[in-house]
Amino acid sequence: MKGAIIGDIIGSAFVNDNKSSTDFQLFKPISSFTHDTILTLSTADSISNQISFEESLKKWVKKYPYAGYRSNFIDWVDSNSPKPYFSSGDGAARRISPIGLAAKTLEEALIKAEETTYLTHNNPEKIKASKAVTAAIFLAKNGKNKQEISDYISENFNYNLSHSLTELHDQVIDPNLTSPAPIAISIFINSDNFEDAIRKAISIGGPSNTIASITGGIAHAYYKHIPRSIIRRALNRLTPEMQRIIDSFEDVYLQTTDENKEILINLH
Repeated sequence: MKGAIIGDIIGSAFVNDNKSSTDFQLFKPISSFTHDTILTLSTADSISNQISFEESLKKWVKKYPYAGYRSNFIDWVDSNSPKPYFSSGDGAARRISPIGLAAKTLEEALIKAEETTYLTHNNPEKIKASKAVTAAIFLAKNGKNKQEISDYISENFNYNLSHSLTELHDQVIDPNLTSPAPIAISIFINSDNFEDAIRKAISIGGPSNTIASITGGIAHAYYKHIPRSIIRRALNRLTPEMQRIIDSFEDVYLQTTDENKEILINLH
């Protein structure tokens, strides 16, 4: 979860800014959380406090209404409509990392991913993307190696995860791209550690906060460790309330290194 939020914050300053290299300054003065962070926190809050995904989502959006949502989405939230919001975007796959971390079984993870995605992205490709990302996070957290994760995703979701970074760049700028999920999963598969995953996610250009958020969520579940400097610089951009949600959720659902725990405590 923290990895997805950090990916969002770092990626926010590089949207559609093709770096073409992994050698760049991770944080800029304008680096900040976006709606991806808010909706990820809403998912965690739903799980931690056993409230519906819809109730939690709407609560968090109303609490932080200026995080870059589409105007139609805000209208849907404010209307309290019982009907789903039919988005063509990729927000659902970016907010589901807490599900993959909290689920007791892979089946549960996939059911919950579809449930929350249906609220806003009732589209087969978007549901498929959310389930694939959730599965990758669940498998990563539970000790599967990259080959096992790649094989499962390829076989069950028909995603080709063997593309090079150059090929992924060509895909991400394709206007006919149905979802960035396979791109983000591919980057994780080809990463060496958390920071390397984020840098590679940014380097291919396109919607950097989307790709880095998805990649970061999987990479954190797999590598478990995030460098101290990255955690501190990212989470200092959040409110104390947000930090508490992350801390309490990961204390229950994710094994965090002692070093990372110390940083979270000191941020409060």
